[in-house]
Amino acid sequence: ALAFAPVVVFGLLLHDLIDRYLFSVWAVIGAQVAGAFLMLWAERWREASMGVGRAKGDGADLPPRKALSIGFAQCLALWPGTSRSMVTIVGGYLAGLTPAKAAEFSFLVGLPTLAGAALYKGMKSGPAMIAVFGWEHVLLGAAVAAISALVAVKFLVHIISRHGMGLFAYYRLILAMILAAFYLF
Repeated sequence: ALAFAPVVVFGLLLHDLIDRYLFSVWAVIGAQVAGAFLMLWAERWREASMGVGRAKGDGADLPPRKALSIGFAQCLALWPGTSRSMVTIVGGYLAGLTPAKAAEFSFLVGLPTLAGAALYKGMKSGPAMIAVFGWEHVLLGAAVAAISALVAVKFLVHIISRHGMGLFAYYRLILAMILAAFYLF
């Protein structure tokens, strides 16, 4: 609950400003690049801190202050193009969680966050979606998204546990270059 609260407050307060100023191709490309560098920095920080025994937490004893700090990190994901999973995993690293526990905590915090965002957006555009697609297709889409998320999280936890976030950082940089090239030429 503590990791969920900050994004609710800031999301509701900043929603219109985010829509107005951060929903552009270049803002998303900037978020891709910034996120990649954040991931690379977090990996180096984690590797250095493991040498002194800091990144050993399993999440079961996560103090409220650290859970809240992960929630504030999640607020960075309000910038379109920033990965919510990435910033909460980085927050988990900084809170002393192992890569696997940081990824699992990111998933758990994502459930209420993404459900709340979907309900909020659904209240605005849900009737139009249902009018166009029908209840059956909207519910099927939600079910497929939930199953896909579970599979993706299992894959993400496996990769992060073995290799850290570096691979995802390079993926973000390559994607940003492709998007920039596409929109420049």
